[in-house]
Amino acid sequence: MFSMKLSTLYRATYIYLALPLFIFILSWLDYKAAALFIVLFLLGFYKLYYSIDDKKSNWKAPRSFLSLALLVAIIWCFFAGIGYFYYQSWDYHFRNAVFRDLINYDWPVMYDKANTPMVYYMGFWLLPAALAKITFLFSQNSDLAFWLGNIYLYIYAVIGVMLIFLNLAAILEINSVKKFILAEIIFIFFSGLDIIGYLFFQVTAQPFEYHLDWWASVIQYSSFSTGMFWVFNQFIMVSLATLLVCHEKAVCHFGFIIPIILFLAPYPTVGIGVLMIAYAGYCLYQTTNKKSFIMNDCFSVPNMIGVFWLLPLVILYFITNSEGMDKLWYVFSFITPKRLLLFMMLEFLLYVFILFASYKNNIFFIGTIISLCLIPFFRIDQQNNFCTRTSIPALIVLAVFVIKFLFDYYEKKKALSISLIILLLIGSATPVMEFYRGIHYTLEAKKLRLVKDEIYTLNQPFVRMPVFGWDANHQYTARNYRTDIFWQYLAKNNLTKHY
Repeated sequence: MFSMKLSTLYRATYIYLALPLFIFILSWLDYKAAALFIVLFLLGFYKLYYSIDDKKSNWKAPRSFLSLALLVAIIWCFFAGIGYFYYQSWDYHFRNAVFRDLINYDWPVMYDKANTPMVYYMGFWLLPAALAKITFLFSQNSDLAFWLGNIYLYIYAVIGVMLIFLNLAAILEINSVKKFILAEIIFIFFSGLDIIGYLFFQVTAQPFEYHLDWWASVIQYSSFSTGMFWVFNQFIMVSLATLLVCHEKAVCHFGFIIPIILFLAPYPTVGIGVLMIAYAGYCLYQTTNKKSFIMNDCFSVPNMIGVFWLLPLVILYFITNSEGMDKLWYVFSFITPKRLLLFMMLEFLLYVFILFASYKNNIFFIGTIISLCLIPFFRIDQQNNFCTRTSIPALIVLAVFVIKFLFDYYEKKKALSISLIILLLIGSATPVMEFYRGIHYTLEAKKLRLVKDEIYTLNQPFVRMPVFGWDANHQYTARNYRTDIFWQYLAKNNLTKHY
C-alpha cells in the first residue's frame, strides 16, 4: 500500500518552501550575483536535504490521508477564491494585480509609469507566473497566459494546503482516518471568539460585510480561514514552516528557513523566529555538551549560508520598499488596557487556561503564549499588519495543542475537553462567516466567478485603493531604488517590457 514516510514529507515541504527564493535568485539578480547565490543556495539546501533523518519516526501518511488531504485542499482553496474561479475577498484587487504583473513584465518587474521596480513579498506567485510566461511564449496571448496562470496558481496552492494537512497529521502522530478528518475540520474552523467581541464589544464598524475579525479596532488575530481567504500567499507558507519547525525541531536548519520565510512573508517571520529562538535556547540550556550543540547545530552549513548570505540578500531587497516601517505607535493610543485584556481573553487566553496544566513544560507552548501576549503592543504600519500576520505562527501552534489535547485527554479530562469544544464552536463563527460571504454574494449574483480585479496593474503613478481611495502604490514599490544597494549592485538592470 502506498504511503509517505515522514522524511519524504519533510523533503517535499522544504522543496515547496524553498522554490520561490531559488526562482527569485535565478531571475531577479544580475548574472554574476545570481551565479554566486545559486551555488550557495544549492550547497545549503543539499546539506539540509540530506541531513533529514529517515529513522527519526516510524510515522507514515497512508494513501487515505493523501486522498483526504487532497480533497479538502481542493475545496478550501476553491472557496478561498484562489484560481479566479469563485468569489474573491477584497484583498484580491492587489493579489490579482501582482500576479498579472509578474506574468506580463520581465523580471525583475520594472514599472515605467511609476518609475520604480516592484518590491513585495510576491514569492508565492513566482512558480505559477513562470509557468504562465512559458505559456505566453507559445500562445502570444496575455489573457490566456493569465487564465492558465491562475490554474497553475490553484494547483500550487492545493499542493501547499495538502502538505499543511499532512504535516499536521505528522506532528499529532495521527494514525486513524477519523482523527485526520477531525484535525482538518478543527484546523479550517479554528479561531478566537470574535463573534462575542463583535456582538457585545465592537469598537468600530467592520470595514467589510460578513467579516468578524476587526471587532477590537486595529488589533486582530485572524482565523485560519480568514488567512486563506485574504492572504493565502502568506498563510500557506507560514503554516508549513511553523509545523515543520515545531515537529522536525532541527536547529541546524533554522538559519536556512528564516530567509526563505522572510522572502515569502516578512511579518510572520518574526513569529517563527521567536519560536526558533525559544527552542534553540531551551536546547542549549538542556544539553550537557554545549560546545558540540553550538558547533554542529547552531553553526551548521545551512545555518551559516542562510544567516550570512541569504538573509542579507532578502533584507537588502525588502528595505528598498517605500512603506517599510512607518513608525512605532504606542499601543494604548488606539486601545484601552481593559479592551486589550478583553481581546487577549477572547482570542487565545481562554484556550490557554484549559491547556496550561497539560503543556506548561513545552517550550513551544510557552513561546506561543509569550508571543500572543506581546504582539498587540507593537504597531509599525498603518494597517497594523504586524499584529494580524506576526500572530499566525503562534496561532498555528495553539491550534496544534488544542487538537492534541482533544485527542489525548478527551476521556481523561472530559469536562475540560467539552469546554474546549464549546470554545471551538463559538470561535467557528468567524470562519463560517468567511465561507458565508462568498456563498451569499454568489447566490445574489447567480454566478460563481465574482473576482476582485479593479486595480489590474500596479504600473500606475497613483494606484487607487478600491473602496478607501488612498494611494496604495507605496506598498508594492521602491522609494529610491537608483541609490539602493540591491538595485545598484545585485539586481538585473532591465527596462520595462509589457506584453
